[in-house]
Amino acid sequence: MGAHEQNFAHPLPTLAGTAATPAQRLGEQDRTRLSAAKRTVDQNYYELDEYIDGDLATNPIFLCHQANRQEEAFEVLRLLHNYLSSLYSFNETVRVLFNRQTTSEYTLSQGDFTPASGGTSQSYYGRKLGFLRGLRTDFQHGGFSCLSFEKAGELGEFGGYHIVFDEPAFLQESGLDEPSRFLRHSNGQEQRHPLCYLGQFQQETLQAFYDDTVAWFEQD
Repeated sequence: MGAHEQNFAHPLPTLAGTAATPAQRLGEQDRTRLSAAKRTVDQNYYELDEYIDGDLATNPIFLCHQANRQEEAFEVLRLLHNYLSSLYSFNETVRVLFNRQTTSEYTLSQGDFTPASGGTSQSYYGRKLGFLRGLRTDFQHGGFSCLSFEKAGELGEFGGYHIVFDEPAFLQESGLDEPSRFLRHSNGQEQRHPLCYLGQFQQETLQAFYDDTVAWFEQD
């Protein structure tokens, strides 16, 4: 890992802190591996988006029968966990391919992907990733202890709910080491509705990062 204060033209060198270029283009097998990792993230996003009645990026509300609220709420959390896990795996795929395609003096670790885990704050992708990495880490330690379901309205036997982020619970009950580091590059308004944050990340930040990553790997 190089000097984190630098910012390069592509996101991967920015994360690694080096102006490295790939020694060669990706082979067919590695291109398939990268695109498959991205498709897995996309598929998990699609399944979560289908389960939520509102738009994930703007109004992620879900409707459920009041009698089945606990069961259906658990399903939302399961789908959220699937997405966050596949996002982590996607980043791991990018990391492995970067290290394979560059000389040994340049390495990228999982910690380099976000300032929350020691990476550079110069990477826009890394800054936006930090909050989602915190949610995934919280799930591993406490099962989404920081998330709750807030009723937005009801119609007969059905209720509409938002998933909301409980910052005090995250800071005090998650059991994470210095949990505030996952919140430094997003504000309370952004964090309050994690599914909305996720939707905007998927549609804007992740797609741009993926497109640029493919372009970096394919350069001569």
